[in-house]
Amino acid sequence: MPARPLSGARGAPPGAPGKSPRFPEASPGAASASSGASGNPRDSPRISLALQGYGRTAKLLHWLIVLLVLIQFVIAILMPDIGPDTVPGTLIDLHFSFGVLIFVVMAGRFVHRLLHPVPLDLPDSPGWERRVASATHRTFYFILLVGPFLGWASASAHKLPVEVFGFFTLPGIAAPRAPWALTAGDIHALMMWILLALIALHVGAALYHYLFRHDDVLRRMLPRGDS
Repeated sequence: MPARPLSGARGAPPGAPGKSPRFPEASPGAASASSGASGNPRDSPRISLALQGYGRTAKLLHWLIVLLVLIQFVIAILMPDIGPDTVPGTLIDLHFSFGVLIFVVMAGRFVHRLLHPVPLDLPDSPGWERRVASATHRTFYFILLVGPFLGWASASAHKLPVEVFGFFTLPGIAAPRAPWALTAGDIHALMMWILLALIALHVGAALYHYLFRHDDVLRRMLPRGDS
């Protein structure tokens, strides 16, 4: 009786082509899932947000703050020093008005930032750079949200009305010549010098990334290419 050919798999029906045992091939979908779980850094939600950049509203609020702070610094340079005998004038009124406006816009930007977070750094940023960027932005928010209140207290201590573009007047929050409010005014002035230094650092870092590292740190905030 002639011998029957052996099948590749035990118990396979006679005549089935011989196959060596092997693992089943992964489907394309499974391969994609495996790639996502493999730790590919560009697949993480945080880095996807960083590469996506800022939305239209975030860019609008950013550049609006830039414009308002620039105007405020020009007014602060031109207006007279505030002292015990200072008389309200156009420049002082504008300084108070833009201070209130900066606070309102910055508060809106802070809320938008909480609702739509975007990482400050790019995937290849070193650790020290991420820490400096985070500290700088936190200080920006602190100064632009707290500074107006300190200036408001100082104005109240100097008996200067805080009129907002002639539409309404804020109530005083400190008694005339209140020591704490006068100190708040000194802190307010110091904070503005710190803000100016941080702006120079921020602009310098953005230009460094754009001109020398050729990455997307600056491009993410430019008006074009809205996401």
